[in-house]
Amino acid sequence: MADSSAAHSGGLKGYFAANRTLETYPTGARRWGMLLLTVMATVISFYEFGFSALLPLWLPALHFSREDFGWFLTAVVFLSGFSAMYGGPLADRHGRVVVIDACLAVMILLTFANLLMTGFWSFVIVRGLMNLVAGLSWGALGGLTRDMSPRVSRGAAFGLLTLGAVACLWLWNEVPAWTLPIFHTWQSQIWIMGILAIALYIPVLLFLKDLAPGLRMMVIDSEHTGAAYEGGAIEAVPEVPGSALGAFHQLLSRWESWVIVIGAVAFLTTAITIQTFGPLMFTEAYHYKPAQAASVAANFWLANLVMLVPAGIFSDWLRVRKPVTIVLACVALIMLLWWVRNFFPPLSPAGLGLITLTLGAVLASAYIPWCAFYSEFLEDLSPALQATGWSFFQMIYRTWVAFSGPLLLWVAAHYGWNTWMWATVFGAAIFVVSQLAVRGHWRPETAAAPVRGAPAHAAGG
Repeated sequence: MADSSAAHSGGLKGYFAANRTLETYPTGARRWGMLLLTVMATVISFYEFGFSALLPLWLPALHFSREDFGWFLTAVVFLSGFSAMYGGPLADRHGRVVVIDACLAVMILLTFANLLMTGFWSFVIVRGLMNLVAGLSWGALGGLTRDMSPRVSRGAAFGLLTLGAVACLWLWNEVPAWTLPIFHTWQSQIWIMGILAIALYIPVLLFLKDLAPGLRMMVIDSEHTGAAYEGGAIEAVPEVPGSALGAFHQLLSRWESWVIVIGAVAFLTTAITIQTFGPLMFTEAYHYKPAQAASVAANFWLANLVMLVPAGIFSDWLRVRKPVTIVLACVALIMLLWWVRNFFPPLSPAGLGLITLTLGAVLASAYIPWCAFYSEFLEDLSPALQATGWSFFQMIYRTWVAFSGPLLLWVAAHYGWNTWMWATVFGAAIFVVSQLAVRGHWRPETAAAPVRGAPAHAAGG
């Protein structure tokens, strides 16, 4: 009765505090179940605003051009990036799950609102709102992944989270490939996307829970030690910044935050290039047939998907992040340098397929330990900044996507695709330098003392 009264008096926030909050740290299957629910929420957040397979149908049906869509895409990438900057501090102050549940509910409603689109401006409004709401959820998803993963399994947890996001690249193309020959219209795809989202959302809505605020502010090294603490028994919890401006001031006043994030985003230039323009590059530069070009690009994502979780498990086993990331990033740098210096004469589809397959595996294996490293860096800075830190990453990443797309096409048109590939080489080099610039983190270590605040710790022996 008391819980019901608290929930009623506190409104939505009271309900979540009474019914959707864990006062003890979850262990075993329960904790991994929470992580899998977070992955399901990630799939909804990313899948619902995918567009690649439907774009050829939207262009004639909604009467807009490729140029119109290019301007729209640049604008909404900025929009989602900057909305993420607001959503992260919101999740740090009020909890992850309330932000995730609200954003996903609105996303699903907007998915069905796609059926009301009749022209370009209705497309801009509906799809723009979808990007805005999706951006608000990304910081909360990263923050919840950290909450449900002690340091000894942080890499595997972020491998799972990224697996959900990358799997959407497959869903965007495979689901229409199976169903468009049957239903023929883009509206049919919206119904399929919406129904699938509802099926994924129901278990998220019913079972996904937050940690109590005190538990959320702990730096937990292992599952067993975390389970010994209860949310109400934790003292000396660091103060959560009272505004988004305060949260970002605390994060961005340290130069390491900028270096770590900008280096990683530069490294992702290769993935951005192959994701968006890989088939186009292979058809124009090597004169492959469209099916061959698509197959070569698919090799990259196949290896990427396969290696995400094993890469995290490997860095968890070693208990180090930065050395693994640097070694594998150097391997990727050497591969990219060889590719760009041997870009012509045209490589055979089999040879290029082997390169993209290997490169996808190496990039995933370097990126996932970085995710765990960045999460632990934020944790050491202040556990109250986890979602804010991931929102900052999304903002920088989305900004680079918006700038690099037009820049890539201009460079390819005037100087050739091989010239743009030097950007991927420089991106990998910047990533290695950024990791070397940050002091420490070379040996296995337990949870370090945060820079600010004095949270309770549960460091493994």
